[in-house]
Amino acid sequence: MGLEPYMWRSLLARAAVFHATRTKLSVLYDMSQGGAVQGVLRDLDMWAQECSAREVDDETLVAWVVQQWDAALARTLGLHQLDPGARDLLTELQVLARCARGADPFREIFAGISSLASALYGSAWRPATLWVVHIRSHPRGETTALDPYVVTATTPWPPDEAKATVELQIFCDEFGPAAYAAVPILLTHECVCHVPARQDRAKNDSAFAEGFLDWAAYFFLDQWAGKLDTALAPAARRHARELRYVLTRRTNTPEGRARMVGHEAAETLLAWFENDCCLCPYESQLRVAQLAVQLNQVERPLWDKDYFVSRLASPIPPDLQAALKDWEAGRTAAGALLCAGVTA
Repeated sequence: MGLEPYMWRSLLARAAVFHATRTKLSVLYDMSQGGAVQGVLRDLDMWAQECSAREVDDETLVAWVVQQWDAALARTLGLHQLDPGARDLLTELQVLARCARGADPFREIFAGISSLASALYGSAWRPATLWVVHIRSHPRGETTALDPYVVTATTPWPPDEAKATVELQIFCDEFGPAAYAAVPILLTHECVCHVPARQDRAKNDSAFAEGFLDWAAYFFLDQWAGKLDTALAPAARRHARELRYVLTRRTNTPEGRARMVGHEAAETLLAWFENDCCLCPYESQLRVAQLAVQLNQVERPLWDKDYFVSRLASPIPPDLQAALKDWEAGRTAAGALLCAGVTA
């Protein structure tokens, strides 16, 4: 972990509670903007901060915070004028939170995602290690009211040929239920897009690496969420969609533009597979994602891959359509298709 012990204890306490209550994360977030629910989340933050000075093992630490929060929930539930919806939610949270444990939930999520990504990439996969680090402000400089996703992730470049490190960067001071629910898509993005990448460099304005591949990462998270954690899956899928909207609307940044261009290229290719190859919507989505993964393994400059993505505009050029049909039919490899896109 790249965190000071006191910061890790505070973060773990909240993450453990969010993990235990993950079936209610979306409702908790929806009701957290005011009233009693906002109050009990503040109580959780207070006790998580309080526990940071306690030099005990993780299991004891989490149990202590849960005990304090349980008492705070009980006091709130004792209010006579409590909104019925809030009362129902807090009652359920109280029961669920009692199951919180001291195991690292970030590492648990990462282990599941990296296992699935390893199976997807086969021999091209680099074993990856997760580091959780604290950042001192919101990763996009927003308020949590506008953007509650105070988390981001990165894979430092260049990775070692034999292994990679993924950094989950968290603005710990504002870490809440929406941010926890977004962790799966952030780690999926790193594992699908960057850990196994075979290219000359990394660029946050790459329409291929940050856009086209990112589209594939969302596709795979949607397929994997239930396998990773049935209880977390609904919140993970919902907050992946909402984070996607937050990121792609930022077209005033190089990364935001790259995401928009890459996503639009993927959607154009998706429609082409449906119309020109007569594939059903799911088969078309799968083929786009498979192509992204295969191209990610090709040892070619990133510029070539970005140029290929730039040609996926409607209408797709005839020579590229012919190459795509050969690839879809299994007559050519993705690398040859990439060459056709670059040299045309």
